[in-house]
Amino acid sequence: MAGCLAQAEETPAYSARRPWGDSFVPRSPKPAKVIQQVSLDGLTQDERVALCCLQGLLARTQPQLWLDRDAQTDSFWLEWHRKRGDIKSTKSVKDWKGLFEKHKSVYRGAVLADTDLYRGQLIALNVAACEDMIVTTPKLAQELGIEIKIDLRGRFHTYAEGMQWVWQSYKKKLNPFLCDSRDPDLIPYATFDVAFQWRGLMFWLTGPEESTLPGVNAEEELKLFEKIFAAMGPSPVCIGFPHRKGGFGIGEPQGVTFFSRFGMALSCNNHSSNMSILSGMPQVKLKQKKPLPLPTLDLTKIYVALVLSDGDNQILWTEFFRRYTQHEAYGTFPLALGIGPATQEMQPGVIDWYYKNAPRNTEFIADVSGAGYIDPNSFGTGLADKDAAWGRYLKWTNRLMKTMDLRTVRTVKGDDDILARYIQALPECHSLFPDMGRYTGHSGIENLTYELQGKPVFRSVTSWRYGKHGFLKEIRDQVGDQRPAFVNGFVHCWTFTMDDLVRINRDAGQEIVFVTPSQLAGLYRQAALSVKNGKR
Repeated sequence: MAGCLAQAEETPAYSARRPWGDSFVPRSPKPAKVIQQVSLDGLTQDERVALCCLQGLLARTQPQLWLDRDAQTDSFWLEWHRKRGDIKSTKSVKDWKGLFEKHKSVYRGAVLADTDLYRGQLIALNVAACEDMIVTTPKLAQELGIEIKIDLRGRFHTYAEGMQWVWQSYKKKLNPFLCDSRDPDLIPYATFDVAFQWRGLMFWLTGPEESTLPGVNAEEELKLFEKIFAAMGPSPVCIGFPHRKGGFGIGEPQGVTFFSRFGMALSCNNHSSNMSILSGMPQVKLKQKKPLPLPTLDLTKIYVALVLSDGDNQILWTEFFRRYTQHEAYGTFPLALGIGPATQEMQPGVIDWYYKNAPRNTEFIADVSGAGYIDPNSFGTGLADKDAAWGRYLKWTNRLMKTMDLRTVRTVKGDDDILARYIQALPECHSLFPDMGRYTGHSGIENLTYELQGKPVFRSVTSWRYGKHGFLKEIRDQVGDQRPAFVNGFVHCWTFTMDDLVRINRDAGQEIVFVTPSQLAGLYRQAALSVKNGKR
């Protein structure tokens, strides 16, 4: 089946409504006013897994259970939501085992996983989610007073065999719009609540370091998941992440390409906790601060927009990006933060904090490559109607960008034919900011900054290939003698800290002027107009 156009097997009607409502990614019902807070500190891995199952089951009707993994971060956001009026208070629960007695009406029994089979716990989680059960061990089930209803130990020889059985047995119960690429090592972190809540298929495709582990057959697994992904609903979403360091997981580019073939977008949340509660918080219409006026165009300058990467990643907003905003230099120079438009659906209160606390010279742009993380070059190629998949994806992107007041988008890559799709579908964009770094074969400012269908295109001029100290050199090398020049200064968030950005601003010299993305687009148009009028 590999490489062919897949036909859907029992595909739900394309007009089918997403089970969670009218949003791209899952959104929970409104959380309880009093949130029960349980610290995971000191709990065993099995206890954490059982609690996360309970959290997901409760969230189906009213999210109310908060699993505290990082007291400092979690407390900050709970307090912020209390200030917003989203919740009234929190209640620290010491007797966490008592929660299973208190809420025994939401589950029907226990499922035992085959822990001798690599990823056997993922098989059990899918079964438990569809059967409204809790994944436990025999000992824990006894301690919690839960009757064991399903025992999967020794049932399957391979992971592919087990997942084929899951698919055949539960495909009518599994969510046709959601799956979760869940690292087996992260299961005890208790961050699978959203997939469990919405019965999203939890899976893991292996990398080279896993090839000798019990039950692994990568080739058979890929064939199976081609079949499964082809049978999903329109514009499906994959949460989680397909890679772990050291050769574990299919890999980030390989996984994103595989998902994209079937019109599926990735919303990275593999480390995100309590999304079943955060996604139920009220949404507000987000409005960016009023743009700064354009600086006077100087035809001898290089104009650079610093645009921080990886904001599509759901896991970064609760803590990682907050470090940039807490730096004393935040707001002292123009900066743009890439942000996944779907973050406003999965953690609306968190994103509201960022918008409210953004200085006027900070802008947000839609990050890779719109509604969710896709590989544009592969998107929809495994489906019979690629154009229909693109149409749905870009409609979601346009709608989500409007709700967040986002006026430009970064794509991972994509040739001009692909960028033309974005231009036609996103008429309110002032420009496009393609590429995650200058890795797409484009070189020289004339091939990096240009106009396409009347819209400025600013491809990434910078990368992280030269480390922390190659940023300005790469700009000057690519710009050469061209003046004025307009530069997408791609900033790799995993390489450049706020201190590095301060240094870049300090060392740029008078020839380089830092601006926001909207200012860059405005100045580009001014310069183009001056050429047209013969004033240059």
